[in-house]
Amino acid sequence: MNTDLIEWLTQHKGIVKDVVVPLASALIGAIVGAAAGYWPARQLAKRSSDEILKRDANARHEGELRAARQVYVKLHTVANSIGTYHKQVEEMIARADVDGNSHMPIWQRLSVFPAIGHEPNVEFSSEELALYIAAKRPEFMDDLLLLGRKYAANLGSLAAFATMKSDLHCEMTKFGSTTRAESGVSTTRLRVPAELANHFQVRGDELESFVKMMREYLAEDYKFACSVASRFTDVTESYLGEKTLPGFASATEIHTPSCE
Repeated sequence: MNTDLIEWLTQHKGIVKDVVVPLASALIGAIVGAAAGYWPARQLAKRSSDEILKRDANARHEGELRAARQVYVKLHTVANSIGTYHKQVEEMIARADVDGNSHMPIWQRLSVFPAIGHEPNVEFSSEELALYIAAKRPEFMDDLLLLGRKYAANLGSLAAFATMKSDLHCEMTKFGSTTRAESGVSTTRLRVPAELANHFQVRGDELESFVKMMREYLAEDYKFACSVASRFTDVTESYLGEKTLPGFASATEIHTPSCE
């Protein structure tokens, strides 16, 4: 086989010289050229891919930071708002006691909050909540959802109290005379038959039960808001990195009374 090939090549030197050699040279050159260009092209493609991945990672991190800062603002707003109303309720009750009105039902010692209907509702978005799924802290996501619902319920209770007390007060003033002391406390003396007196007594008892529950929930929900706020920075920075977010220095810094 080798002898025949050598004999054929000897007989066809011209073809080998004019065709085979140039073709082989071109083929070898193409292979060498392709091999030489492959590595730089591969490196360039890898560098481009790394840059895209890095850019995407940076964009994702910035998006998560933005979501975390939005959570911070909303959490601060909710904790402060619940704390403010809780504090005002307790102060009004304490002031009435100091003024010698501790014998009055709680609903009579409390004033309504006229601007309660203008309080903005606060909800945590899916983007903000998804941050804690990525951080593998779904329990904190649950706490944020629960806090949002508690806040909405607190606002609803305060608004309902304002309506219920105003309606009852206006109804009672139709059947008696009302005086207002320097402390701001108004007193209505009724002159009504027994059946109407029972009606007002039942309305007052219902309002008193409602107010006691509202007061209890404000205190409990404020403590819960403080608990969520106090864990926010540690939970979030364990995923995003240290010193990327402001913190709630202490529960009393959010509002008083403290969460202890």
